[in-house]
This record gives sequence, structure tokens and C-alpha cells, in this order.
Amino acid sequence: MQNHKKQKPRIKGFPSKDANPIPYDEYDGCEDWEVDHDLLQKEDYPGLLCYRKQRAVRYPDDPYAQYYLGEAYVLNKEYDKAIQFLSEPHRENPSFPEYQHVILDALFALGKNEDDFDWVERPIILRMGPNIIEKCYEFLKLKRKPFTIGDLYNMFLGDYLLFTEQDLLKALDNDERFVVNKDDTLFIFSEVRVLRKKI
Repeated sequence: MQNHKKQKPRIKGFPSKDANPIPYDEYDGCEDWEVDHDLLQKEDYPGLLCYRKQRAVRYPDDPYAQYYLGEAYVLNKEYDKAIQFLSEPHRENPSFPEYQHVILDALFALGKNEDDFDWVERPIILRMGPNIIEKCYEFLKLKRKPFTIGDLYNMFLGDYLLFTEQDLLKALDNDERFVVNKDDTLFIFSEVRVLRKKI
């Protein structure tokens, strides 16, 4: 008879499995995303960290399980752990933007910048400036209908954004080429269009 040893999870630098488990009786019959969502809604970040550790152990080959664990470290202000934990997954899968974004979140929270990490593939970081405003102008000048600030902001998602929807709204409102109709109830529904010159 062969003696089979149980394989350990392949997650490097992973905390002990002895962490306090989430009381699953509260979540009987729930899917993983429902437990995750509930803990986020409650802002139970220690519970979320514990849950995501368990999930990453159960799914060691799932890049999203590792990403979500890195994110949980950031939410718990354990920035160095987030960077340390995701360093190896980043080296193994350097173009996976989720790893890059969590590492950047942690670096910026520590008062560092993108130059303070040894990237295999550098992330694209967008800062508010003339290039962002020009991209909005080039997009909107071809459109008849206005677009919401939320829709315009979403055009840049995928890259790491160092500006908010409010920053974008303010920049476009200050540029005379745009007409901004502000929505006082929810600013992301403020509509923007290009000012058309009368012929």
C-alpha cells in the first residue's frame, strides 16, 4: 500500500490555517460571493480577511481567490502583507491587472509610489491631466447625446486611476469646450456634452 501525503496548498507566504474560521452556520446555503458581499456590506474586514484566507486555501489555483485575499489585507490596513502576498502571483502572472491594482493600493497607502516595487510588467497609471480631458473631448465630439460623468469615468477603467469621478467632473466643468448639466442628487449622473459652435 502506498503512503500518500496530503499536499499543502501552493499559496506562498500564506498565514496559518489556524485562523479563526467564519461561523458558517450564519451562512448555511449561501454561495461564496454572498458571504463575501455580506461581510463587505457589514464592513467586517477582519471577518472578510479570515473568510478570504479560507477561500484561498480551498482554491489555491484560482487567481481571483488570491487577488481577493490581497484586497482583504488592504482593507485591514495590512499593506505590507498585501504587497508581500501578491508579489509572487504578480511574478507568475504579471499582466493580471487585479494583482497590480492591489499592490498599487498598498503602496500608495504606505506613502510610496509605483517606483517602489519591482514590477515584472508595469501597470498603466492614469492621473488627471490634459490627456484625460482630451480623450473625453475626442469621444464626446462625435456624439449627439450627452454622457454621464459615470459613463465617461468608466471609459478609463482597466487602468489604475488616480482620480475620481468628482475630479473628472470638476476638470470637464472647468473646460470651456464642455457643457455640464450637474445632477444635484447624485453627481455621477451629471451629463456632459461638447459645446457645439453655431454656424
